[in-house]
Amino acid sequence: MKKTKQTDWLFGMSGRQTFLASLLFILVFCFLDTLIPGKHNIVPSFLKYIMVDGLIYAVASLGLNFYSGYLGETSLGHAAFYGIGAYMTGYLTVNAGLDFWLTIPLGMLAAAAAAIPVAFAGRRVKGSFMVVITYAFCEILRYIVTNSDTLGNTSGIPGVKAPELFGVRITKLPLLPTNKDGYILILYALVAFLAFFTTRFVRSRDGFAVAAIREDEIAAEAMGINVKFYKLKVIVISAVICSIAGAFYAAFSNLVDPTLLSATLSINLFTMLVIGGRRSVRGAILGAFIAVILPELLRGVQGLIGLPFDPWYILYGLMLVIIMRFRPEGLFGVRET
Repeated sequence: MKKTKQTDWLFGMSGRQTFLASLLFILVFCFLDTLIPGKHNIVPSFLKYIMVDGLIYAVASLGLNFYSGYLGETSLGHAAFYGIGAYMTGYLTVNAGLDFWLTIPLGMLAAAAAAIPVAFAGRRVKGSFMVVITYAFCEILRYIVTNSDTLGNTSGIPGVKAPELFGVRITKLPLLPTNKDGYILILYALVAFLAFFTTRFVRSRDGFAVAAIREDEIAAEAMGINVKFYKLKVIVISAVICSIAGAFYAAFSNLVDPTLLSATLSINLFTMLVIGGRRSVRGAILGAFIAVILPELLRGVQGLIGLPFDPWYILYGLMLVIIMRFRPEGLFGVRET
C-alpha cells in the first residue's frame, strides 16, 4: 500500500484547535447581532443563508467521502440517498404529521435499504461500471418520484415545517436574531460530529481494511479481508449520512421536489469532493463551501457588469481542468508520496 501524507487541518492547527476556532467563529457569526443590537443586522441574512446551504452540503460531502474517497469508487448517484432523506422528511411531516426528528432515523433506514441493492449490483464491478450503476439507480428513483401522485409528481411536496426543539421552532429560538441561526448551530454540531466520526473510522481497523480494498482488492481478499462486507458497510454509511443532509434541506427549504434526485445534484456533490480533496475531512467540508460561495459571488459579478450568461459554468469547468492537471488529489486532499 502506498504511503500517504495527511496534511494539517488549517494553518498548521490540529483537529481540536480547528474545532475550537470554528466553534468560536460560528458563535460570533450567530450571536453578534444579539450582542450588538442595532437598526440593521451586522451579519446580513443572505450570508447566513449561504452558511446553512454550505453546512448542509458539507454533511452530504462528508457522506460521499466514505464511498468516493476512502473506498475509492466513483458515484454519480448519491443524490438518490440525499433525495430519499428529503422525501421521507417531507412526506412524513406533511402527510403523516410526524415530528421532524423522528423522520431522520426513518430516512436513514430507507437510505440504508436502498443502498443494499446498489452494493450487491456492484459486487463484481468497479470503476466506470459503478458510475453507470449509481447513475442509473438515481435516475430510476427520479422517474418513480416524478410519476408518483402520492409524492406530488413534478411539483413535489410543499409546506415542510421547520423542526422544533423543546416545543419551540428552531426558526424562533430565543436570543437568535434570525430564523437561520438555529439551523446553523445544529448543522455545525452535526458537521463537527461527522468530522470526528470520520477521523475515528479512518484510524480504526475498519478504516485500514477499507484502505487495503481501495489500494488492491485482490490482495486485500487474499489477506482475509471480507471485501464484500466492507463495501456494503461503506456504502450504507455513506447513504445514511447523505439522507440526513437531505432531511435538513427539506426542512430548511420547506419543499422537496424531483430535482433533489437529479444527476446534476450528484455531479455537484462529487465535484465538491474533487475540488476539496477526496479522503480528507477538511477537503470535503471546504469543498462544499467553495461550491456554494463561488456561484453566488459570480452571480453578483454577472449582475454588476451585465453579462448575458452565468460565468459560474465557465469557471466551474476551468477549475476542474486546472485541479485535475496540477493537483488531482484536490485542494486539501491527501497527496501520495
